[in-house]
Amino acid sequence: MRKLKLTKKTKSKLKITACYMVKNEENNLPRSLESVKPAVDEIIVVDTGSTDRTIEIAESHGAKIIQTPWKDDFSTPRNMAIDAATGDWIIFLDADEYFATPNKVRSAVTKLADSTTIIIPRIDIDEEQSRELNHDWSMRIFRNVDYLRYRGLIHEHLTNIKDGKMPYVFGSGDLTIYHTGYAASKIKQKLQRNLELIEQEEKTLGHRPQHDITLADCYMGLGDYEKVIHYVKKALNSSTKELTGRGRLYRNLMNAMRNLNQPDEEVLKVIEEAIKTLPQLPEFYAERAITLCDLNRLNEAYDNFKKSLDIWENMSSDTYENSYYPRIRDVVYAQLAELERLKGNIKEAKRNIAEAIKIAPHNQMYQNLAAQYQKVK
Repeated sequence: MRKLKLTKKTKSKLKITACYMVKNEENNLPRSLESVKPAVDEIIVVDTGSTDRTIEIAESHGAKIIQTPWKDDFSTPRNMAIDAATGDWIIFLDADEYFATPNKVRSAVTKLADSTTIIIPRIDIDEEQSRELNHDWSMRIFRNVDYLRYRGLIHEHLTNIKDGKMPYVFGSGDLTIYHTGYAASKIKQKLQRNLELIEQEEKTLGHRPQHDITLADCYMGLGDYEKVIHYVKKALNSSTKELTGRGRLYRNLMNAMRNLNQPDEEVLKVIEEAIKTLPQLPEFYAERAITLCDLNRLNEAYDNFKKSLDIWENMSSDTYENSYYPRIRDVVYAQLAELERLKGNIKEAKRNIAEAIKIAPHNQMYQNLAAQYQKVK
């Protein structure tokens, strides 16, 4: 019997569009396009004024090109790409992002087709130093519906312009993307650019508490921890009830205090406030545990690590505050492993360090701990 050729229509009922906003990305764009091409039926590239081969490269991959001048606004070009998309679903990548397993993307999206937005694993890497920097989750895949659009001149974010609700599901590891935009040589330039854009937005729209969040982010990256504390406290003391990103604010405040070598007891006060304000987020129980370890309150630390994992495993997908727990989950397992070792529970220590290695397979410290545990009889 002659074997039937599998067409795109029989392969999947979904039509998927890949969208990009780019400018002078000839070095990054080819790899990103190659990684997304097996999964999509259409590619839309909005170019904001490239003077290199970016447009030529995009066209060679079959992309539809929309050209628009850059106006210091990240949201408008993104929304132009969405408006031009004809797919049922949209994958929106930056040129310096690419899928780790391109051939698994379409089936992974199809399995979650009953949802509205998908948050996917993202790994920031510094290619110059060949190392992983951060693990987090990012909203990069969503339905092509008229109420999902980007907002914000800078640190633009996908928003439900109808009712503000953003229920999401977590994508599988098959949707992992690598992000190469955080090389040490590039980050300072980007942060200085962001500061200029915030200043411009304030002149146009007036000052808003969200500006303080972004300013705290920028100064955190620049290592100006006194300014981080200033802008975090300014945002947290705002009377605005709908302030988003409170979790990020507390994280920046804790890390700034730690970098300034402020007492653990003072850091712990901030963590208690974060837990009181955002009890549904697991990261602050983990942060409490880490600080309790520093204070040698190990039994309390153990209980809080366990509680953080329990909250994470049972956390509802309609929690609208962005959780940074995925970035520190490997630390939780590694710390639990050591606490179990101190208790004499080597079997549990091995299990926990194995979980940490699954999340961060290149972490040499975890590998060393695993080797030490294997020697214990």
